[in-house]
Amino acid sequence: MKSINRFKKITAALALIATFGLGQSYAQTTPKKMEKEAKKTEQKVKETKTKATAAETKTKAAPAKAMEKKDAVAKEKSTQAKKAAETKAAQVETKEKAVKKEATKATETKAAQVETKEKAVKKDITKAQKQVSAVKKDAVATADKATSEKYNGHTVYLGPKGGRYYINGNGNKTYISDKK
Repeated sequence: MKSINRFKKITAALALIATFGLGQSYAQTTPKKMEKEAKKTEQKVKETKTKATAAETKTKAAPAKAMEKKDAVAKEKSTQAKKAAETKAAQVETKEKAVKKEATKATETKAAQVETKEKAVKKDITKAQKQVSAVKKDAVATADKATSEKYNGHTVYLGPKGGRYYINGNGNKTYISDKK
């Protein structure tokens, strides 16, 4: 802009000189210098115009470049976010697998514990049944009189009304008939 103003000033000065005829002798002696200066100023004007157009194109291109940079940054951020989401998903998946394994182990151990308890309860039931049958034998034996007889390897008892019986393997009375 400054060079354009200078050029205008110089041309205005030349126009004044030419109109008033003041520098006619000077103009005749130094026209080459004036032409050189005019050419220089024209070149400067051209340079400034080219610089101005270059600056203008840069300013026009700057928003596009800025948008490209923004887009690149946004793409990078989105890829980073995707990667972070994928890693978090992988972590969650591994945690879920671990929890499932722990749950499976816990149920297996509880099932094993229940099984052991069931076996123990069954053993206790069979022991109790044996004790009950032994108690029945003892109860029957104490209420009735045992004789010295043996029938099929069992002790024979005499009932209160005179019937004879023995206690079978189930703990029940089996009467012996008097018929032979």
